This record gives sequence, C-alpha cells and structure tokens, in this order.
Amino acid sequence: MKIDGTSMSPIGSVQATNRINQVHKKTLVSEADKVAVSDKAQVFQALLQKAKEIPDLREERVRTLAEQIDRGEFQVNAQKIAEKLFDTN
Repeated sequence: MKIDGTSMSPIGSVQATNRINQVHKKTLVSEADKVAVSDKAQVFQALLQKAKEIPDLREERVRTLAEQIDRGEFQVNAQKIAEKLFDTN
C-alpha cells in the first residue's frame, strides 16, 4: 500500500482553519470582557493609598504619654488646644 502525501493536505488545512477560528473567537470574547470601576471605587482606592502613606502611630510618644498619665504627671494645656482649634492655617 502506498500513501500519497497530497491526499492529506486538504484535511490539514481544514484543521488549521478550525484552529484559527477557535483562537479568533477566544480573542473576540476576551476583548469584550472589560472591567469598569465606579468613580466612588476610584476615590476609595485613592484614599486608601493615602492612608497607607501616613506613618504609623508614634509608639514612643504614645508610650511616654501613657506613662505620664499613669504617674499623674500629664498636664493638659487648654490654651494650646484652643489655639490649634482656632488656627486658620
């Protein structure tokens, strides 16, 4: 039995065409898949990023104030608080 190579080429081209069509269909579907983020979500993301940039609590300062409070040495400066509340800068 002799196998003729030319008789197989049409089958190969049909299979190749089918593969190209499958890839093309997948590409069209992926182009249609899009994500839209609302304005509120974008603002939230920006605020979240800003919050992450703020340095952590000044733990040493908090510890010092807590110790002063425990010892009864912490003094509230009402004048300084009032100035900061009414500061227009």
